[in-house]
Amino acid sequence: MRLIIPIEPKPQSRPRASVRGRHATVYEDGKMVAWRKKCTELVRQLYDGPYFDGPIKVDMTFYMPAPKPMSEPPKPRSKAKKVQEYNDFVNARIYVDKKPDLDNLEKAVYDSISKAGVVWADDNIIVEHTTRKVYSPRPRIEIELEEIS
Repeated sequence: MRLIIPIEPKPQSRPRASVRGRHATVYEDGKMVAWRKKCTELVRQLYDGPYFDGPIKVDMTFYMPAPKPMSEPPKPRSKAKKVQEYNDFVNARIYVDKKPDLDNLEKAVYDSISKAGVVWADDNIIVEHTTRKVYSPRPRIEIELEEIS
């Protein structure tokens, strides 16, 4: 089963803490809360596959926005290397070897899918996974789900 979530990938943020008077509170970043809510809504709207309750394999690709120089089309007299780099970018063949970390990206998506309640109840049923992050002109998250028997 394939699921494409048309949202820019965002890593799971760390909990924040503050002290007010004599009370300490822990809270989550507001942007992360809003992102996860939107991602959860998109999963509910777009997923039309089976509900998984046994072991599954997940293959996930994070299509990340590129730095500005990489995403600008080459000028007519550009060197072949620049043209090739742009073509690789357009075809999502350039891996992202910078932040954010893959595990934080995965955590945010898995939590959103669990909260949606239409794919699985908890991500503990994932027994095998492959994840990658590449630059793309269209940021999104693509997920392949497969039941393991």
